[in-house]
Amino acid sequence: MVKNVKKYDVVILTHAPSDEFLISLNKFFEQEIKPQSIIVVNTDKEIFLKNITNCEELKKCINNKDKNNIKLYKIDIEKKDFDHGWSRNIAIKYIKSDYVLFMTDDAIPYDRELSKNMIRAFDKYSDNDYKVAVVYARQIAKKGSKIVEKYVREYNYPDYDIVKEKKKESELGIKNYFCSNVCAMYDVDIFRKNDGFEENIILNEDMYYAYKVINDGYRVVYSADAKVYHSHDYSFREQFSRNFDIGVSQYDKKEIFDKLPSTNEGFKLLKYVMLKLLCRLRFISMCSFVIECFYRYRGFKLGRKYKTLTIDKCIEYSSNKDYFTKGKYKK
Repeated sequence: MVKNVKKYDVVILTHAPSDEFLISLNKFFEQEIKPQSIIVVNTDKEIFLKNITNCEELKKCINNKDKNNIKLYKIDIEKKDFDHGWSRNIAIKYIKSDYVLFMTDDAIPYDRELSKNMIRAFDKYSDNDYKVAVVYARQIAKKGSKIVEKYVREYNYPDYDIVKEKKKESELGIKNYFCSNVCAMYDVDIFRKNDGFEENIILNEDMYYAYKVINDGYRVVYSADAKVYHSHDYSFREQFSRNFDIGVSQYDKKEIFDKLPSTNEGFKLLKYVMLKLLCRLRFISMCSFVIECFYRYRGFKLGRKYKTLTIDKCIEYSSNKDYFTKGKYKK
């Protein structure tokens, strides 16, 4: 039994979640260090149970306000109101712990030590000069994922810790500010001090926040021992749309990204994955990945110049169409 550790709450964003969400909930009930509460911020309550096989078990979890001494809350928001920053910020008023762990509904804790390893990283990498503001987890491709997705995760989430701070910018480049709210734990006091995530944005609320706190003298830590299963087998078109949105988010923060271009990282990823595939003689996968990278790059470049496109084109290209249909974009 682990004693005298700091407390944390979990916030999970959902939208028509699959059975993976129910698995994730049960994994938190089994954690070595259990959360004080789990707050589900759900978009579109009419389809909340649409993709859940065992609806009754999920209803029991949500309606049972004190399962395994963990309180559960569900907050429903309208789809039109969804925003990557705001949708997470609204949960903070319920947080009474030292840390808050943000998760997406398709991420699954790897083991019973996820939260323990994240909390440990706060203590391990904080010192008199730098305090850790955020710890984010290693993502491992789910069983059955394409081999390319496995290697992409390996590249972005290696098997060693990475400590990010202002003086590391020249060494790490744009990677110095990479962070993922698929599974990331935040110091609540620092989060509130910095007014939480930026709102009315298309994407990258986690990266914007990391940039802010690092430049304020804090650290962001990637903890390789804290692991979740998470991956996507996107189609070429979905990769295009995803990277279009990334391009939009970078254009909207030119003051950050113009001095920290991400194109070089894309080429490094391409080289890493291609070499891995070549070693295994996966020639068809190599061809497929080259095509995928073309779609990624094309979508990204169009996103970076979205102001030159018509709104109809932006809506067509984006995976977050409400950002444009609701006029949330920066004019």
